[in-house]
Amino acid sequence: MTMPSVAFAQFGGGGYGARPSGVTAPDPRSNLSSRTDSVPFRAIDPSAQSIVDIQVEGNGTIPTYHILRQLTIRKGRPASPTQVTDDVRRLYDTRLFSSVRPIFNETEEGLVLVFRVVEKPIVRNVVFKGNKKIKTKVLEAETGLRTNAPFDVAINREAAQRIKQKYKEKGYLHVEVTLEKGGDPDDRDVVFLIQEGKKVKVRKVSVEGNEFARDAVLKIGKQTKPAILGLIGGNYDPESVPNDEVALRQYYEGLGFFDVEVTSTTHWIDDEKSKIDVVFHVKEGQRFRVRNVEVTGFDVLTEEQLRKDLQLVAGEHFNSRFLREDIESMKSQYDELGRLFAEVNVNPVFLPEAGWVDLVYQIDEDRPYYIGQINIDITGDYPHTQEDVIRNQVNAYVKPGSLAKASSIRRMQARLNGSQLWERSQPPTVNIRRVEGTEYLAMNLVNRGQSAGEEDDRTTRTFPGIPFGHSIAPEQIETLKLPPTLQPASIVQPNRPAKLFTDQPTAVPAPLTRPATLAPLKNHRPAAKTDHIETNPFDPQISTLNPQPSTLTPSHETHLWKQSPPELVIRAQGGDEDVFRSQSIDQFGQPVPQDYLYGVSPQGDPFGNGLRGPFQQPDAGFIDLDVGVTEARTGRLMFGVGVNSDAGVVGSIVLEENNFDILRPPRSFADIANGTAFRGGGQSFRIEAVPGNQVSRYLVSWQDPFFMNTDFSFGTSGFYYTRFFDNWTEERLGGRLSLGRLLGNFWSLSGALRLENVKVRDIDAPTPPILEAVRGDNLLSTARVALSHDTRDSSFLPTQGHMVELAYEQGFGEFNYPRAELTGSQFFTVWERPDGRGKHIIQLKGQTGWTGDNTPIFEKFYAGGFQSFRGFAFRGVTPVMGPIEVGGQFMALGSAEYIIPITADDNIRGVVFSDFGTVENTVTIDDFRASVGAGLRLVIPAMGPAPIALDFSYPLLKEKFDEKQIFSFYVGFTR
Repeated sequence: MTMPSVAFAQFGGGGYGARPSGVTAPDPRSNLSSRTDSVPFRAIDPSAQSIVDIQVEGNGTIPTYHILRQLTIRKGRPASPTQVTDDVRRLYDTRLFSSVRPIFNETEEGLVLVFRVVEKPIVRNVVFKGNKKIKTKVLEAETGLRTNAPFDVAINREAAQRIKQKYKEKGYLHVEVTLEKGGDPDDRDVVFLIQEGKKVKVRKVSVEGNEFARDAVLKIGKQTKPAILGLIGGNYDPESVPNDEVALRQYYEGLGFFDVEVTSTTHWIDDEKSKIDVVFHVKEGQRFRVRNVEVTGFDVLTEEQLRKDLQLVAGEHFNSRFLREDIESMKSQYDELGRLFAEVNVNPVFLPEAGWVDLVYQIDEDRPYYIGQINIDITGDYPHTQEDVIRNQVNAYVKPGSLAKASSIRRMQARLNGSQLWERSQPPTVNIRRVEGTEYLAMNLVNRGQSAGEEDDRTTRTFPGIPFGHSIAPEQIETLKLPPTLQPASIVQPNRPAKLFTDQPTAVPAPLTRPATLAPLKNHRPAAKTDHIETNPFDPQISTLNPQPSTLTPSHETHLWKQSPPELVIRAQGGDEDVFRSQSIDQFGQPVPQDYLYGVSPQGDPFGNGLRGPFQQPDAGFIDLDVGVTEARTGRLMFGVGVNSDAGVVGSIVLEENNFDILRPPRSFADIANGTAFRGGGQSFRIEAVPGNQVSRYLVSWQDPFFMNTDFSFGTSGFYYTRFFDNWTEERLGGRLSLGRLLGNFWSLSGALRLENVKVRDIDAPTPPILEAVRGDNLLSTARVALSHDTRDSSFLPTQGHMVELAYEQGFGEFNYPRAELTGSQFFTVWERPDGRGKHIIQLKGQTGWTGDNTPIFEKFYAGGFQSFRGFAFRGVTPVMGPIEVGGQFMALGSAEYIIPITADDNIRGVVFSDFGTVENTVTIDDFRASVGAGLRLVIPAMGPAPIALDFSYPLLKEKFDEKQIFSFYVGFTR
């Protein structure tokens, strides 16, 4: 019996590249298989019948099993038109077939799906001729061509272009690639003929016409760079030159040169066209100044408050960095009031007078917002981090019910970004969502005449933003890898091209034209909101989603109307509401029983503001925060090496886990295999071995930054330490317990309990009594407490701020003595380029300390060395007994340092300094020392953030028993 066969659809019967565009039900009049009768497709309805078999026809060289493996349709299940379409597309995507036709055959057993295919011809051989500079394996990987692969003329031609592009990326701009074979459908061999030509190197990059900025500054971050020694780097890319023109123009425009013109020319140096010079021509034009500054739209704050910290004032040169900071200054004042979505926009108005511009700030104050819920989402291969780990980091800055401040959210974001628990390639995200917040209110009242479903007409802003790092650092905006002087957003300027400060690096804007003449600014009102620079207070990962404007009016008896975070009200003390004597209050600060004069009215106080005092604030809003993190690989095995003048050569082997959980042992082998054992608690665990020729240290430590989910950190460590001093050898074996707490953004309090066995051996003769007294084993036990205040903008090479620490330590047991220390450092930026870089920094440091009479020799004060007193050897400043350095009970040291950038990118800096002070046996300054010197600080990104330090210093004042050291240095490398 012959059963009908129905063609489900016909896809691509032509050459390679045909694609299914949909499934078309066959018409009863369509041609069916010649082996069967014609049956309408609608009579079969494959989606209602199970497929009893799947077959392939037409394949000769490609195995059937390989084709079936590409399909999602399975025997014994129905097949929908969408499934068939998707499977046909999958077969085309293999590039093995020029035609794929699905057909349904109805048999006695049931419906059979047949894929009738036409194979593409097969490549017999792939040959690359003439390639010397790029290996054949690299070209094979670049083209994807191989023997027995499908033959396709279009793919072969595309491969020739890929080869050409690969050579150009390597600097071979004159390369020619010819497809000798493979361009004809009858070919089966693919042969490429490559004429490589000479590599083109940039010999020199120069800038002409610049007077305001020197060449080295303008070359920072440019894509076109000369070859080092004519050999290393410096490949010429013609597309990079116009991009660099845009970058130069943006640099000048950001500094007020709105009429700047930048062009470029290139010059071949040799006949082979293998070397080229690139010259950028700059016509700077006039630098614009600010004539007037106008502020409009304010109500909650006064104009005096908004203007108090402005840097761009009348008479100052325009500077986009200062403009950005001024906008942020205004926004920060509204931020303190919880007005998270307040906007500060600016309109620059160019005047008829050449070189002058007015700035008009338009303010939208919006309304206060409070934090509602904070939702946490943790992703990763095997998510194992406890939610409390994130909440502990978040709650230090924002909590439900607190005033929504952008600064707090930024600090919270920075804390998350700085944590080593989260993936750097997928940094933590903070999404801000406006919500109705009805469940957050003590009393829910709907505005009169407004239904509960009405939406507020306010729109939700998305905050692109500033970069975050491990510390608060000056903002650096990078476009086309340029210096940080570009505008954060576009300025649409009246009568000026809108291309100013464009963020499109590949476009080459037309030259600027002079502004048209405008009437003097009189009672000017800001233009539409599209004509402004929008400040960027948040990280790019922070955004606002799904706005749900509040339709409710909260009762103004609740604390939500205050312009500061809610505070605890205790029995009518300090409250703004009327609470009668002996009357209790509830959790919202409301009188209990209710104040019926106020509470019985569904609209609030029927007498208005006259009875309760002035009240003119808009309705408070609410936001929810959605915090998303992706777990990083928190376990690391690191190897390093270092050398410095104080400790000699040391090696470093470190095994650490920064998301440790001491209470999560493996419960199965799967916990070990997927890496969840002993992980997820946010604790730190570290094993460190640092062997060296002068000092060695071995350490095991554990710390919980939020011990038992509190604001306290707790840690413990055990260590073994050996140091070869000039007069004896010291071994320490012991442990330490530490407890700490952050007190706000800058203050911190810490305490530590230390217990050590200190063994002193290999003592030189003659031995003074103070050293002989500690020969052998000594039990040292101390308790220490410290209070510190840190406002530095960076841990490495800070440019502003200070660090002050006051500590007291008490020894008990075998050695009973007090010890007090005060250390401080202050950093000033005394000069910087208009683009914010090239900073000249003054650094002042001071350290003083006193310790009691019973202090052992190994705990007394010593000075000298790179980190203490340059010009003197390690421990070279100290009282002595004969030839033995015995330390002092009083120390006072100071240092003044001036840091000057040498290179335009600030990676090489010069320093001049003076160190001074003394170490004495009593609280006096009898043997005062001083030294002067100079040095270099080299920052090599591949070697870590700490700079290489090289210092030359000479003592001006010293004692005859002091040990000098003219050269001191530090070099470290960790991977």
